[in-house]
Amino acid sequence: MKFVSALRPDEIARSIYEIDYEHLWHAGYRALIFDIDNTLGEWGCRTLPESAHALVHQLEARGFVLGFLSNDGGENRSHLKAQLGSYPVIWRAAKPRIGSYRALIALLATQERETAMIGDQLFTDIWGAKRSGLYAILVAPVSPASDSIWAKLRRPLERLVLRLLARKDAAHKDPYKS
Repeated sequence: MKFVSALRPDEIARSIYEIDYEHLWHAGYRALIFDIDNTLGEWGCRTLPESAHALVHQLEARGFVLGFLSNDGGENRSHLKAQLGSYPVIWRAAKPRIGSYRALIALLATQERETAMIGDQLFTDIWGAKRSGLYAILVAPVSPASDSIWAKLRRPLERLVLRLLARKDAAHKDPYKS
């Protein structure tokens, strides 16, 4: 069960648009790291959806420093690379290995305690973030149907882990607290 607890996201949201970024700012977070595929747009997207692109610019205007991690190699994604050109991006990140998280934190010139990772996969994005000492926010995938074959294979196990975590949380709740 210890391994399952290591996968616990600090926060869960339906999408990147439902995260309370003001709360993150007031809690001291100054840097945001986003997964790309199925977090900002569909898996393999050639460009960011306009709404995600607008959110990125809004967050930057708010004062957040932004970076992106992707396990994808970025081949055939020149338009996406152009959109993200002014931001640090690490392709072939090998998440959940912590090396890419640390490298991106160095590029962002931030500290782990002031950085949040936002992603759609428990076993890559969230586990890597937790291992790296980052605040981890799990979002639902933009389009599960567009997932890579590996992500599709992991989704049922992710749901099982989330159910186990929810049960553990419910068992530890104080019945006298409201």
